[in-house]
Amino acid sequence: MNSRQHQSTYPKKFAQMILTIILFCIGGTYYFSNRAQDFQIYSTSDKENLSVKHLQTYYRYSPLELQKLDELYNISKVLDYRERLSDIDYLDNFYYYNKEVIETNINNRMKQIEKVCKTMGSEIPYTNVHLYQMNEIGLSWCPVFKAGSTTWKNYFIKRFVNIHFTNSLSLLEDRILTKSRMVGGKLMYKDEKITNIRFTVVRHPLSRLISHVHNAAKDNEMVAMKDSWIYNAIYDNRKGMVNSSAELETYKSEFDRYFLWLTLKKVYSKPRISERNPFLNPPYPVLNELIRFIRTGRTNGHWAPAWRWCDICCNRYDYIIKLEEEPLELWFLLDKVGLWSERRYFHGTKANSSPKFGNETQEFPPLNNDQRNWLRRYYDHDFEMFDYSV
Repeated sequence: MNSRQHQSTYPKKFAQMILTIILFCIGGTYYFSNRAQDFQIYSTSDKENLSVKHLQTYYRYSPLELQKLDELYNISKVLDYRERLSDIDYLDNFYYYNKEVIETNINNRMKQIEKVCKTMGSEIPYTNVHLYQMNEIGLSWCPVFKAGSTTWKNYFIKRFVNIHFTNSLSLLEDRILTKSRMVGGKLMYKDEKITNIRFTVVRHPLSRLISHVHNAAKDNEMVAMKDSWIYNAIYDNRKGMVNSSAELETYKSEFDRYFLWLTLKKVYSKPRISERNPFLNPPYPVLNELIRFIRTGRTNGHWAPAWRWCDICCNRYDYIIKLEEEPLELWFLLDKVGLWSERRYFHGTKANSSPKFGNETQEFPPLNNDQRNWLRRYYDHDFEMFDYSV
């Protein structure tokens, strides 16, 4: 090939290269626009037809869209909703294309809370403050116990206290807000930045009670909560199963020795447990005993109604998410409050994989009508505000 022929090929090759790039861009645009459409959980026409109730749960039940996500991430179709979301990349995409639905759900909840608060009027109490300020990151948080509070507590302690032992909320006690004044129907606190975002996480009341009983069966929790409720709940509910005063004295002594062993395991050997001792069979409280104990009028943050514990009406929260709706509502919250980069810390925690309310009750006998009526009365505003049912 002479130099003239060699030079004449350059324009042709250059033109072919340009044409290839143009075709690639057109094809890529078409592919990725279709892929973006694949991710859309509902179409514009769907939005117009969705009722509020349907909207609240729509992102869970979109088989066609889930199938497309499954294919993209090579996810098995036999996995349930939560198993799918255990993949953080899958979760991020699922959240992104459901963000509008999630936000609508939370906004509707906040409107419902405001509506209930207006109907309560003078019934709204002001109790002790359970709101903690994290002014460094512009947040104020109220811990509703047995609603993912341990996860948030540990995060805040590790971030601001820098202590490895994260088992006590008292490590944050210097951050508890002190009451100041009511401004425009909202309580303001002298220790809180006025721009702080207030939030909390709630959970079905019965699920909280069940979780508390589960936790109380642990040896360390038996010791920690002995005086606050466990000892009396077991003793008062089971002493009627003893036939005589002599038996009662014997079984109570065994019961006391068992608690002593729990406290001092390294010193004492495990005492003998009589198979007939009702206080030690089982050697921990059950759900009915906790309910009966609460009905005596005893108060404790572990079972206090969320609306009362966090002074929902007076504190005017910006976001209240439900544990049952995690991880999607958690992802929305982290996105809104500036903690998106921290989401891997929260991903996969026990709180975020909590089973739904209906599944949690399977190992417990169903509540009788009297217990259900009490539950409805005791947690009345929680049921109204957060759209729970008994």
